[in-house]
Amino acid sequence: MQPLVFTLSRIENLMHQVTFDPVQMKGKIITNTSLVERSRLPEALAIFYDTIQSGLAVSSLIQVSVEKRMARIKTACSLTISGVLLKRGIPVRPKGGGLVEVVEREPTRFTDMLMYWATTIDPIDVLTAQGLTDITGMMRTGNGRILGNLQEAPMLARERIEEALEQLTAAEFTGVLELGEPNMDVLGVSVERDHVGIALVGGTNLVAAAQECGIDMLHESISDLTDVGVMRHIEELI
Repeated sequence: MQPLVFTLSRIENLMHQVTFDPVQMKGKIITNTSLVERSRLPEALAIFYDTIQSGLAVSSLIQVSVEKRMARIKTACSLTISGVLLKRGIPVRPKGGGLVEVVEREPTRFTDMLMYWATTIDPIDVLTAQGLTDITGMMRTGNGRILGNLQEAPMLARERIEEALEQLTAAEFTGVLELGEPNMDVLGVSVERDHVGIALVGGTNLVAAAQECGIDMLHESISDLTDVGVMRHIEELI
C-alpha cells in the first residue's frame, strides 16, 4: 500500500533536485506534463504560444514527443524558480496555489488558495479541473482569473532573491507576480513573520487556456524533472 504523500513533500523533494543554472542555461528544471490528441497538437501549441506571449507562463521552453494517437508536452513549472533559489542557499518554502484576480492586466489578489501542506492533490490541478480560471478573458480584455502560487523566504534574503530573479529573467524564466516587502501581505495573503512573500504565475495557465478553448488535455502538474538541453523554444515548433 502506497503511503499518503502530501503535495508539499513532493514539491520539496523535486525542488532539492533542481540543478538549473540560468547563467549557463544548463541543468534540470521542474516540469508539468500534458497529454493531448495528436490531431489537436498544432492548435494546443498555438494557444500555448499566445499564453506565453501574454506573460502567463514561466518559460517558452517546451518538449514535445509524439506517440501514435497522443502527444506529450512538457512545460516549465514555476516551482523551478523556487528550486533555483534553494540551490543558492535561500530557504524558500512553498505555501499554496490558487486563483489570482487580474484587473487591467495587473494582479490584484488571490481569490482562492489551497495550502500545499494540507492536500495530497496539487491545488492548481484542482482549480483547473473545476474550470474556475479565465485565462482567455485576461488575454483578450486584461481582466480575468489566472493560476498562481505563493512562496515564503526569510526577509534577510530579499536582496539575494532579487539578484537570482534578475538572472532568471535574463534567461527568459519569468513569472513573478509580486515580490513582497518584509512582513507584508502579498496579493492579499499574509506571510510568516520576518519573511517576504513571492507570488509566481502558475505554469499550468497554458493548459487552462487550452481547456477554456475546448481542447481536452490530461495534465499533471509538478510531474518530474527535465533537462533544459532537450527542450526547445515554442517558436521553433509552431
